[in-house]
Amino acid sequence: MSLFQQRLLAEGVRTVEGDYPTLDSPSLGKAGAEFETLLLQRAQHLDGQLQISGLFSHFKALTKKLFILLSVLVLLLGASSVQQLFFSEQGTQINFFWAFVLFFIPNLFALFFWLLLFLHPRLLSGGWLARLSLFLLKTVEKRLNPQSTQHAHFWALYRCYFKINLSGAIGRYQLSYMTHLLWLSYFCGATLMLVIMLATHQVDFIWQTSILSLNDFQGLTQLLAYIPDLLGLAVPTPEQIQQSHLGAVSGLVDAQNSRLVWSSLLISSLLIYGLLPRFLLLLLMEFLLTKKKRKFSLNFSNPYYVQLRLQLVPNVTSLGISDPDSSQKNAFAPGRYSAIAGAQLPSSFYPVAIELSAAQLIECTKHVTQYAPDNIKYLKHICDFQSQQFLLNELLTIESQAIVLYVSLSRVPDRGLLAFINSLTQVTAQPFYLLLMDNGQMQAAQASQRHSDWYTLAAQANIMLENVIQFKSNQYPEGR
Repeated sequence: MSLFQQRLLAEGVRTVEGDYPTLDSPSLGKAGAEFETLLLQRAQHLDGQLQISGLFSHFKALTKKLFILLSVLVLLLGASSVQQLFFSEQGTQINFFWAFVLFFIPNLFALFFWLLLFLHPRLLSGGWLARLSLFLLKTVEKRLNPQSTQHAHFWALYRCYFKINLSGAIGRYQLSYMTHLLWLSYFCGATLMLVIMLATHQVDFIWQTSILSLNDFQGLTQLLAYIPDLLGLAVPTPEQIQQSHLGAVSGLVDAQNSRLVWSSLLISSLLIYGLLPRFLLLLLMEFLLTKKKRKFSLNFSNPYYVQLRLQLVPNVTSLGISDPDSSQKNAFAPGRYSAIAGAQLPSSFYPVAIELSAAQLIECTKHVTQYAPDNIKYLKHICDFQSQQFLLNELLTIESQAIVLYVSLSRVPDRGLLAFINSLTQVTAQPFYLLLMDNGQMQAAQASQRHSDWYTLAAQANIMLENVIQFKSNQYPEGR
């Protein structure tokens, strides 16, 4: 199973569980493992119970079947268009440029329209095209799989799978791939039918115009024939172009040669200007799609993943160190938390308190005294613009191993605070730690949302999520 499929499976588990992780996490037994590693292992363990990967494989096969079906239909459409537009009449004379325009003008409009959407990813992956594709897939699914409702979470997982594959960067290239695949099928059908019809019918290619002169038409034809001529394919000479004017009279041998070169030019034009560009774009979109799937990542600042992180890799610090024999017993006693729950603060750090209450500032001071007593003299409490500017200048000269920011979990991190913390992370190369001071008095739903908000801020401010630590204490009332 590829990394993309593993992450997709994790999203499927999140879809089943809802906003919060409710299923029991299996014993993963890998101390020190990263959160994503444990997350993906948990998803694989729960997959045996939820049967998600089987559904996702079914959805993938459904997508391929739909692509094949549409490709065959479009291929037949291209073949029938040649027969209907070129050989429906009894006559054997065909206006070459009229035939060329009928093929390439719709293709050029479609290519321009796709390019316009592609340069605006939100239009391509989040608009009507994605919803139309989802509607087609859902219609096919209901037709081919009437037992789809037997799985309790079938349609929820269905929306999860196609939301990832038809939106964002992945959807941008997935829908582009489908677009070029259909046009490639169209030109394959048209070219194949054209070769068959020209091999079994005698067709004279002519040209006629009311507003273009002979020189204009000859220039357009030679421009069109430039690349085929470079490739050594047969193209009309200036004399053959002139002799192909409607009403011109030529000998039998000249007529046969004229049919050959004009047929060669039309077929090579379909291949070079129609089929080949779409084929190259198809390969490019497939490459970019594969690349985007490898880079696909989960949003670990989502409340669900934040709560799951607190379960799988609890990163907690507190005042005091629990006795090894009684740490488990006192781990969640009032005012006492185990200091070995995962917090790995460096031995020397530069402490910064950001807009804390008086009681929180006392707890912060005690914590710094416990973990880095030599650096307690550097503790700064940032509460106004002047102190912010002083800190920015101070960070340019410090030699500590890291900078630890103490903030209140109950505070809503706004854009001003994000801009300030982001400016801190940009002035120095030292790693940053974010300690969320929690007195345990917030309701579960509110605390979950606050955790998510702070993890989002950490990600936006280039602070590693592994460096976000819960500072548990209920020895102070919030806001005092």
